[in-house]
Amino acid sequence: MKIYVIAFLAGCVLTMILGKFVLAELRKLKAGQEIRQDGPTWHNSKAGTPTMGGIMFIIGIVVSAVITIPIYYAMSGGGTLGIFGETVLMQVKVFGGLFMAVGFGAIGFFDDYIKVVKKRNLGLTAWQKLILQFLVAGAYLLSIFLAGEDTRTFIPLV
Repeated sequence: MKIYVIAFLAGCVLTMILGKFVLAELRKLKAGQEIRQDGPTWHNSKAGTPTMGGIMFIIGIVVSAVITIPIYYAMSGGGTLGIFGETVLMQVKVFGGLFMAVGFGAIGFFDDYIKVVKKRNLGLTAWQKLILQFLVAGAYLLSIFLAGEDTRTFIPLV
């Protein structure tokens, strides 16, 4: 079985297991979405929906990577080029992508945290989220550029 299938399955199973406990805990903490009174009435059905549930997906991704990367390394015999038998660029893409997922997850967590703890329905402003997301994406692009990748974007038919 390919290692990426194992990583996918491990992430899915772990996220499902975490979901059972995390969502119950968030409900106990009353970490639910508040609905504005001036919104459409059909939004009222969303009241109390647990927020900050994305943390279980991020944990599932990170734990799955922590488990499967060493397994792949052991199965491939190590190698001098990198843990994937590839270049340093591939390592930077894998770990950079992992850190990017954690970064975007942290932005979502802080947004939800502000909504729940500060009781501010909007969380982070749109500009704050956008700037933080650009910083995370920019850090990823910088890392792969420094590893030797061409970071130009190709738009077909243009």
